[in-house]
Amino acid sequence: VSVVPFGIDSEVFAPRPGVPNKATTTIGTVKTLAPKYGVDTLLEAFALLKQGLERREQGAGESLRLRIVGGGPQLEDLRSLARGLGVADVTTFVGQVDHAKVPESLAEFDVYVALSRLDSESFGVAVLEASAMGLPVVVSDAGGLPEVVADGVTGLVVPRDDPAAAATVLERLVLDPERRTSMGAAGRAHVLDRYTWAACVDEMERVYRSVASAHVGGAEG
Repeated sequence: VSVVPFGIDSEVFAPRPGVPNKATTTIGTVKTLAPKYGVDTLLEAFALLKQGLERREQGAGESLRLRIVGGGPQLEDLRSLARGLGVADVTTFVGQVDHAKVPESLAEFDVYVALSRLDSESFGVAVLEASAMGLPVVVSDAGGLPEVVADGVTGLVVPRDDPAAAATVLERLVLDPERRTSMGAAGRAHVLDRYTWAACVDEMERVYRSVASAHVGGAEG
């Protein structure tokens, strides 16, 4: 069996130079708002993160922002959850955007999060797009998400359906901008090394040639 991953356009998904230091730290995701993708877990983790920072120092959580990009059947439920958790005032539901505009959305983030809960999340394309943008990533251990993250190097892997675990690793990243930068750079290098569109197309062509050659050889025999 040959496995060829989806390719990432590393020129479109690339760090945006010249972005000034911001007064806020933005955690974000780009996902369909459906139960499978665990956006509710992200909201719960974000609320715990904010509370934890406030316990450390009054006002420490005021610079946090959450941006949720995507549409779907859970939108109103998630808005209600944000209100119930007390984070609606710092949470922006951007709505669905065209794929061509996803890089612009990712450029608003400091950390990308994907906390899917089902193993039917077969491959982390969105995670790799975020890595290509130079973002550190936090993902659940569902499906193919851990496959595209070098845990502790390009991002951090946490148990699914565990808001407390996600909040803990997010706090580390929020409090350590240098680590965010180094993980983002490692993520970009990881994509360039293994997941560029050109490399994946080359590999797919190699597999096709190998299969075709074996078929022709078998037919001749």
